[in-house]
Amino acid sequence: MAVRVIPSTCTECLVQCGSLVHVDGDKVIKIAGNPAHPGSQGAFCIKGANGPVANRDSPRRITHPLRRTGERGAGQWERISWDEAFEGIAAGLAPIIREHGGEAIAGASATFTQSRGTAVRLLLRSLGSPNYMINQDMCHGGRATSAILTGFGGNPGNELRKSRVILVVGKSPSESDVVEWMYIKHACASGAKLIVIDPRRTQVSKLADHWLTPRAGTDAALALAMIHVILSEGLQDEAFVSEWCSGTEALRERAAQYAPAVAAAITGIAAADIEAAARLFATTKPGSMILGHGIDAQENGVHTAMAFHCLLALTGNIDREGSNRAAKTMPGYRGNYAYFINNADFRMSEEAEAKTIGGRQYPLWSGRDTYSQSCHNPSVLDAIETGLPYPVRAMYVSGTNIACTYPDMARTVSALKKLDLLVVASDQMTPTAEYADYFLPKTTLLEEEEVLLGQSEPCLSLSQQILPAMGEARTDLAIAIGLRDGLAKLGLVAHDVIPWRSNREFMEYALSGTSVTLDALRVSGFHALSYGYGDYLQAGFKTPSRKFEFNPQRIAGSGGDALPDYKPPVYAPVGDGFDLTLMTGIRSMAFHHSRYREHAWARKIKNAPELSIHPDAAARLRLGRDDWVWVRTRESDRPALLKLRISEEVPPHVVATGVGWWYPEMRGPDHGAALFSVGSAMRYGPAFDPISGSPSQSRNTGCRIERADPGEVERLLGEKQADIA
Repeated sequence: MAVRVIPSTCTECLVQCGSLVHVDGDKVIKIAGNPAHPGSQGAFCIKGANGPVANRDSPRRITHPLRRTGERGAGQWERISWDEAFEGIAAGLAPIIREHGGEAIAGASATFTQSRGTAVRLLLRSLGSPNYMINQDMCHGGRATSAILTGFGGNPGNELRKSRVILVVGKSPSESDVVEWMYIKHACASGAKLIVIDPRRTQVSKLADHWLTPRAGTDAALALAMIHVILSEGLQDEAFVSEWCSGTEALRERAAQYAPAVAAAITGIAAADIEAAARLFATTKPGSMILGHGIDAQENGVHTAMAFHCLLALTGNIDREGSNRAAKTMPGYRGNYAYFINNADFRMSEEAEAKTIGGRQYPLWSGRDTYSQSCHNPSVLDAIETGLPYPVRAMYVSGTNIACTYPDMARTVSALKKLDLLVVASDQMTPTAEYADYFLPKTTLLEEEEVLLGQSEPCLSLSQQILPAMGEARTDLAIAIGLRDGLAKLGLVAHDVIPWRSNREFMEYALSGTSVTLDALRVSGFHALSYGYGDYLQAGFKTPSRKFEFNPQRIAGSGGDALPDYKPPVYAPVGDGFDLTLMTGIRSMAFHHSRYREHAWARKIKNAPELSIHPDAAARLRLGRDDWVWVRTRESDRPALLKLRISEEVPPHVVATGVGWWYPEMRGPDHGAALFSVGSAMRYGPAFDPISGSPSQSRNTGCRIERADPGEVERLLGEKQADIA
């Protein structure tokens, strides 16, 4: 049989690269990048090449529903049918809804940009719950919130190749976004200037004309100093600022508090270097900016993002060729998450949405007209434990491993154990699923079909179903429909907002207002969208003033500080032995959040949770290469066990690691995460960002490290049952 090559889109991460899937009979033999795709243009990463097949064929995959028969976490399950699962779950939810209302149910997924998030969100709304939990408080939520408040936060995407100056802040594209990395290298080879702001010596920093290394958590002071240089020297795009920006004089006064000499004392960067970077970014046209998760998930994350968004607006690099481009869409397309959460046909009443946990404390994150309209995750965990502001007694978790991806694993597990009902949809038994009452088997990428809006270039992309679902696995939408139907039989669906009976119906609905068909997308894998620049010229920006707001009116209306400002990080050393700064969230192309730890290809790249440390710091602490160390933070009495990686990529006062580590092959419900995941040694707040509610010490915190006993490490690692297949 001839090999078929099927154009598709990889959704193993949010970059969404175009792919070519090579199929021989009923077996995928190769997955590679699609050079014809307008967004990724052939760029592809190792996750996309290996993850889809390994996920589908994993020996640890579970393809039939399970019901718990023993204590939570004991690993005792029985196989059941889908009908039994839906009936049992409905029976478990019924008394909760009748006694406490639908808001007593919370739901969680990793992201909302794909149909999983839409399915979970609409299921919750159908049951009367506004409490939807996402991981974005730990990732790009601060940046996205700033973009909504100021009026613009567009990404450069393919415009990077046309930029003459690029500013990269808190992101290492070589570790997280192969498309951005490709375009940055292309631009630099064509003579573009590159400014990188990052304490770590990343691959992109090695290409930089200016590499600025601020102390962790001080980026806002740096951005405000650059703003001061631009405004005091008259380097702003005066035509754009005078016509399309508001609050300029207030911003000028705020930035004047952070002259380069002041910012130098805060950030550790020489004043002359701050001035040079500001002048270069202001005077070289066109320019673009990439903001990364390094500035998120901290107490001042939104204000930090606002400062950089203001820098972008001051230089006029907004929706122009070669600059940060406004998000483009296709008239009539109805498949993106924002459509569903904002369209009146799919919403709850104002009274019901006002019950969102965290809405009163963080109205600009959990309120009715916000970035994701999601609840405040730590407050949901509190509600499970305390019943305040009201009880949360059940949770539905789909496609995310919150026990490993949320900080303070012990707290999360404690909350999960207290639930009356926990349902987890996954493709394998994760540390989160171990505590479930019902396990529902999910499809993986090669078994699903989904229409997506392109990330790098405006286009509609199709992620094609390549192979039939294994066993009894179902898509997120099919599971949501089944759960909805089970509760509808008991009269417990408050307001049904899932009108489709299948994934195909859902996608046809999404495309029904366009001229694009599923059949056409299946041929090419994508449909490029025509677009122009300067969208704001027609209708202004989406703010109360219709201008880019340096001091957003919505923040002022909520009683907060409307201007971007610097706030000293709470982790700063105080002489109590926690004299190293722990940076978390470091990306690796081998992993995505807590995923792929069971894959042999990924574990060949990284087989242990690594902690990067500078050679000088290692020598001072008398630590050697490949030593294992206990990492302790000031806010937690639970240490994490990590393996040293001695490298000059981190400064001497910093150690850095990723998140979400677990050993799928290790015995016990936590599969080693309680020891080997750095999140187990961290706290999920307080304090919190006053706007987004992001925890203050999940990205940067003070720590100390000490060498672990080799015999103890050997004993702990010996608890693994078998090698990774």
